[in-house]
Amino acid sequence: MSSSVFANLGHVLRTRDPSVEQRRAQRDLVDMVSHATARGRTQGIRIINISALGLMCRTDGEFLTGERITVWLPVLKDYPAVIRWAQDGRAGMEFMEPVKPRLYDAMMALIPPRRTAW
Repeated sequence: MSSSVFANLGHVLRTRDPSVEQRRAQRDLVDMVSHATARGRTQGIRIINISALGLMCRTDGEFLTGERITVWLPVLKDYPAVIRWAQDGRAGMEFMEPVKPRLYDAMMALIPPRRTAW
């Protein structure tokens, strides 16, 4: 086969390589206890990483993929998000609107950084 065929397959190899960062925004590693409200019920969460686009948390509660929720964050208060995935006591949320840089910086000044590895 010609090298141009292989050159066009580079994106396939990258997407399967777990060492390649494919996220749309840099995550900040944090350790913050908060809560999220879904289906009229408030559930405790521990935020593990966060970006201007969303967050990942641990929870004993149950979230359903695709459901809309609000998550309490410093400065932003009850911020609307949608559950993108939930598995084994973890959930990924995408904010309905990206957090503006000025607000994100103010929020991050109040969230403790993660000191331990999970």
